[in-house]
Amino acid sequence: MQIPCEQPLLWSGGWFLAFVWAGVFPLIAAPGPHRLWGACASAGHLCAAGAALWPRGRRLSVGAAFTGAVAVPLLVLLAGGGAQSEVFVIERSGLLTLSRATPYLADPRSVVEVTPYLPGMAVFGVPRALMGDSGPLTGMPGDARLWCAAVFLGCLWAARRATVAGSGRAREARWTGASSARPSSPRSWRCRCASAVWTCR
Repeated sequence: MQIPCEQPLLWSGGWFLAFVWAGVFPLIAAPGPHRLWGACASAGHLCAAGAALWPRGRRLSVGAAFTGAVAVPLLVLLAGGGAQSEVFVIERSGLLTLSRATPYLADPRSVVEVTPYLPGMAVFGVPRALMGDSGPLTGMPGDARLWCAAVFLGCLWAARRATVAGSGRAREARWTGASSARPSSPRSWRCRCASAVWTCR
């Protein structure tokens, strides 16, 4: 369900609820990346709630939320070398795929040694296996999160193009159907009636 743009209070209220939800993470979450994300996301959502109250502030609020919940924590974690355990699991699966032709460990002994993903996820860990990890900045191009984000954004772009193209074809089909359903000119109707009379005689 889409919230109408002319109801800024609903937009602001939604962003404020997101602010409260994200603000809980720094207080109760144990992993450091979770706490960092909660702090950044809560600030971004709070700014989005304020921006949504402005006239035509919908795009500004979305940009503020995206910056706080996605861009800032991702850049901070990339620069500092921090990540959730899932990132290391994906990168290890890429390394195992290249070295052993399988993304799974034969005898995992802890939770972090288990790869819960299908083999296709190992593709995102291959860049790390090829480029190595020589440091937070120099090893950044091989980070699995960047490749996951690139594929995600690429899918969004493709879906957007397909949606726009489908809408254009639908409008064209409706226009063509409406044009063919239009009544002809009186003269053409007279010609058709005359042809029908001569045919029936």
